Amino acid sequence: MKFLVRHTKQVAGWVLAIACSLSVAAWAGGAGFGDDDDNSAEEGPSYFGFVRDTGGTTVPDAKVTVGIKGRGGVVTRTDLLGTYKVPGFGTDVDPKDVEVSCEKQGYKQARVVRRSTPSSDPKIPIETECTLQRI
Repeated sequence: MKFLVRHTKQVAGWVLAIACSLSVAAWAGGAGFGDDDDNSAEEGPSYFGFVRDTGGTTVPDAKVTVGIKGRGGVVTRTDLLGTYKVPGFGTDVDPKDVEVSCEKQGYKQARVVRRSTPSSDPKIPIETECTLQRI
């Protein structure tokens, strides 16, 4: 009887681990992050990053706005891992004119840090991390 109980717990643990792994992959699009970075010649660099709280924990389901100064932008939400990604705006848009902001109920934006700098190669995505503080 002890043998059966011990092995049932092990099998249940493995089933739970596999189910969680598959659900995270499905939520994140089921592919590796950045595998679909096939920008066309007319498209500028894509934008991606993390939303974290001031303690460093990622924030799922945060609203992220990636916009061009004075022209509008794209709104998306972070996945379960606190990541986001939006496609490029076009080669006519200077990446320095693109701003990222984040928000979630119960938080206020503390800071936004651009981790990678714009390059002349539009295939290199630009990483921006947004930090939220609990209010």
